[in-house]
Order: sequence, then structure tokens, then C-alpha cells
Amino acid sequence: MSKESIQERYEVCAPALRQAIDRAVQRLRDFVAETDDMSLVFAETLPIGAIAQLENKYGLALPPAYVYFLRTYGAFVVHYGGNELIGMVEPGHLHATAPDPDDAVGGDEDEVAAAIGEALFFQYIDDFSVENFWAFNPRDRRDDGELCVVAYYHDEAFALAQDSGARFRDFAAHIVDTVDDFIATYA
Repeated sequence: MSKESIQERYEVCAPALRQAIDRAVQRLRDFVAETDDMSLVFAETLPIGAIAQLENKYGLALPPAYVYFLRTYGAFVVHYGGNELIGMVEPGHLHATAPDPDDAVGGDEDEVAAAIGEALFFQYIDDFSVENFWAFNPRDRRDDGELCVVAYYHDEAFALAQDSGARFRDFAAHIVDTVDDFIATYA
């Protein structure tokens, strides 16, 4: 992917998605600042060249809202009492984080193994010690470039839909829900 196309996607990420992400990050920062023994750590933001390298590595354009997040904030993790509660996988490890198909329900089936191989696993669900993840589905992309966010649970068969229709959940909606659920849980 060219740096110019990445810059365009970064700049044209829908203003409503950018605002939703910005508000969620601010809510998270405010909550963490008010909570004893809790910290929020952001990795360095990614320059356009690093985004281009990631897209070349994965062979697809990353969703605009995710690119906006990485360029504006960087990946993050929340620590509490020395434990990591929520956070994002370092963007260079989206495939390396993938569960082993041999350990997945139905992992011996070609379709399940292929789905695990294609998905980009960007965030653990709840607990870093259990292989449950949020992933981007490269088979389900909206016209605005957003990829559908899907859940992978270690004890359920995994599949990637071609078109999730009304169930489509983009990265901005995902990060807002993640932050709001986290605050509700730990408030």
C-alpha cells in the first residue's frame, strides 16, 4: 500500500468515527486517572511508513478507524495492581498472536484453519491468559474500507462471514464498547 493512500484513509476516516474514538479514549484516560493503582500505557503512534509496512506484511489495507487510532494514539494497555486488564496487540504481531488451529474447536477442518490464518487478531478479550480475541475479518469490508470486527473464543468453532450485514461492527464501535464495558466493570 502506498503512503499516499494511507494518508488519504487516515484523513478521510469518517469524522463521526474519529469523534467516537476520541471521546472513548478520553473517557478511558479520565477513568484511569481517578482509579488508584491503575495505569494506561500507550505505545508510540505509528507513522505512515510503519502503517504501509504493516499493510504490505498482511497483504491488505487496514481499516481506516484502526489506522486513525494507531496514528493518533498507538496501541494501548491498562494495568491494575500489576495485571494487564485490557489492551491491544502490538500491530506487528496480528498474525503471530493467532491461536494455533490445532487447539481450536474444529481446527482440523480446512475452513476453520483458513479463517484463523486470515483473521488479524488485534486484542485479547478480557484475560491475557485465555486465548479469546477480537479480530478483523478481511472477508467482510464495507465500502468505506472498514473491516468487520469478530470475536474468537477458544471453545467455539471460528468462521469468517463474507457479509455480516446488520451485525457489522467496525473498529470505532468496538473500541467505544470495549471502553464503556471496561469502565462499567471496574467502576
